[in-house]
Amino acid sequence: MGFRGKRGGGRFRGKKRGTISNVSQAQRHHFRQFGECHPSEIRGEVKKYTKVEDSVAAPTAKVEPVLESSSESEEETSYQQLISSIGQTAKDHFESSGEDADSGAQSGDDDIGDEDDVEDDDDDVADDDGSDVHEDGSNVDSNLDEDDVDEDIDHGSELEDASKSDSSSDGEENDRDEQKKTVKLLRTKRKRKLSECVSSSEGEEDKDNPEICLKESDPFSIHFERDLAEDVAEELSDKMKWEKEEIMMPGIGKAFLQRLKPDLLPKSDVSEKNLEKLNVKQRLCAQVQETNRTLCQMDESGGKLSTLQLSMFRVLNTYQDVQFPFRDLVNGEKLRLVYCLHALNHVLKSRSRIIAHNAKLKTKQTSGDEDYRDQGLTRPKVLIVLPFRQSALKVVDILTDLIKDQGKVTVSSRKRFKSEYGAENDEDFRKGLKPEDYEATFTGNNDDHFRIGISVSKKSLKLYSPFYSSDIILASPLGLRTVIGAEGEKDRDYDFLSSIEILILDQADIFLMQNWDHILHTFNHLHLQPKESHGVDFSRVRMWTLNGWSRFYRQTISLSSVFCPEINAVFNKHCYNYAGKIQFIRKPENGAICQIIAQLPQIFHRLECSSYNQLSDTKFNFFIKKLLPHHKDPVMSQTFVFLPSYFDFVRVRNYFKKEDVNFVHLNEYASDKGITRARCDFYHGKAHFMLYTERLHFYRRFKIRGIKHLIFYGLPQYPHFYYELCNMIKDPKRRTDCDNATCTVMYSKYDAQRLAEVVGSNRASLMLNSEKLVHMFVTGEDD
Repeated sequence: MGFRGKRGGGRFRGKKRGTISNVSQAQRHHFRQFGECHPSEIRGEVKKYTKVEDSVAAPTAKVEPVLESSSESEEETSYQQLISSIGQTAKDHFESSGEDADSGAQSGDDDIGDEDDVEDDDDDVADDDGSDVHEDGSNVDSNLDEDDVDEDIDHGSELEDASKSDSSSDGEENDRDEQKKTVKLLRTKRKRKLSECVSSSEGEEDKDNPEICLKESDPFSIHFERDLAEDVAEELSDKMKWEKEEIMMPGIGKAFLQRLKPDLLPKSDVSEKNLEKLNVKQRLCAQVQETNRTLCQMDESGGKLSTLQLSMFRVLNTYQDVQFPFRDLVNGEKLRLVYCLHALNHVLKSRSRIIAHNAKLKTKQTSGDEDYRDQGLTRPKVLIVLPFRQSALKVVDILTDLIKDQGKVTVSSRKRFKSEYGAENDEDFRKGLKPEDYEATFTGNNDDHFRIGISVSKKSLKLYSPFYSSDIILASPLGLRTVIGAEGEKDRDYDFLSSIEILILDQADIFLMQNWDHILHTFNHLHLQPKESHGVDFSRVRMWTLNGWSRFYRQTISLSSVFCPEINAVFNKHCYNYAGKIQFIRKPENGAICQIIAQLPQIFHRLECSSYNQLSDTKFNFFIKKLLPHHKDPVMSQTFVFLPSYFDFVRVRNYFKKEDVNFVHLNEYASDKGITRARCDFYHGKAHFMLYTERLHFYRRFKIRGIKHLIFYGLPQYPHFYYELCNMIKDPKRRTDCDNATCTVMYSKYDAQRLAEVVGSNRASLMLNSEKLVHMFVTGEDD
């Protein structure tokens, strides 16, 4: 079987006429030059060309072009038939020459999800990095001047068609030869133009060449390309073998460093201030200062980052686990910029690595035995857990600003994102004058049920991409829980958590006010074996991922405004980073007790219990046997009972109902009418007790009037809640005297950190180690 014969057909003269009649001379030339047929070179014979796109296909699976025709013989056309007709010489010549205009193509694993958004949005656009999707699903990043090249191809094809029609006449051989020379000249011009475009694009990319950016000293390469020994992996799971020492982190303060072996610790230059020398992508370095100035209100001379930001980034850049309990109103947005820069830098480095390896594999620069392990079981690499939608909006704004290149950036579905994550009218939530921290926390969209995938490319962000086509996932604890589901549910999915390399918990203290069980549920489903392959190329998956050691490489970053035992427990139990863990020390000097303006005697009762499981029963028994009988006296009317835990609230409320105690209660599930009625009854003395939960105070920040006596069933999570409630006793609108007001606090050794936040670290140490079980403070006088 061969090509149809043609007068003056050169090497095809004498060939038997075959059934492949729909292949033009242009396509034959294309096959000789590039080793494959391209449907765009076929003129008139092909009825329809369909490009196959599969967003969940295997990364390395090559999708062949589908040529549809009305003739059955045309459907049987294959590359093997073409090879048998033209001969193997053309293909061998192509492979030896190594001329490929698509040498910068990226595999399907990095291009999944780059198809157009299904939403009808005016802002939905494709990636703005000059990339085109080819038949094999790859993404070409070569910036070729396609209009000029196609113009030459079309011109040459027209001359070929003219040549083909004129060749039927023997008397016009000279004209046909002249036209052939013209076609040959145009083809030479096209080949030269392709070569110039490729070399030009390569020159432009030298400043951000993947091979240059990812040096052997790059923390990304050091951390993720190190293969642990099997005995080391077994030791990492045993927390008893970890060493702990106190270190000083420049620009931040004291911290505890936990490590398994000293030789596994990363090396970092604590004095380096240049982001480029810290292996940050050049396009990100150019935008850091502007982003910091516009979105973080930071205007410091002498550097792109503040001292805290630079010190924190140096810590994050080592890929060690970090627990930072100093997040506040001043440094909150600055820290957000730091971890966004770190996450985006990580994603771009991973993308660059994959592109470089794909280029080598495609141009056959490597030997047959060499393979590249640069991917995980699924595509998502970074998971950022946030409390509210307005936090996700701020993260996306920072990511968008950082990825700008000379003011150009493409963000798909931007209008939809702004409408769904923008500000909402929550006037009912913020009635009256509220504290500054409350306004900062609840300004904007406070919806706590969301999740969104972000696909990152060279100069663009694609929002609302499917999880398995995303590089970064932003979600709330509730949003993750609804996707992960519970055991036994049919529509549950957690495969996207199998290859998370960076986990960021921002404002982790707020998660305790939502539902901490959702966080624990997420940790329990990290790095589990996926139920489906999701189109992964197992030849490119890292060996330590296949071994089930992903948790030893994952970096966990926890940012909170307070130090909580629950956060500390997760950090110790679920973080196994072989590079070590850094836990910053928070030692309050004076405590929140110094902010109380009323002269109020405060009695602290230390409860003795042998284990944490017995603490709840110990507090309840002490309350009903020691405190409640004394406060039932009519002299102790209008007693306000603060309960940090909702479970303790339910237990005390049920007891009060059973004993027929005169009380009202306020909790986060109460209606507005019920809250108004309870506050009114308590203020006018109709109710002897009021039960009040910390979660309600966090979300509503009510100012309760009429309080004469305070009982802290437990110390609050937020230390400023302590002095806020104490200061409510001094009400300038009240006509009665408040000199007889009292405050009683219950605490145990398990409340050491909360006690230090209230009374100060030095006083807390004395109170916990003293033989006395009762201590009293009177604000306004010497302690």
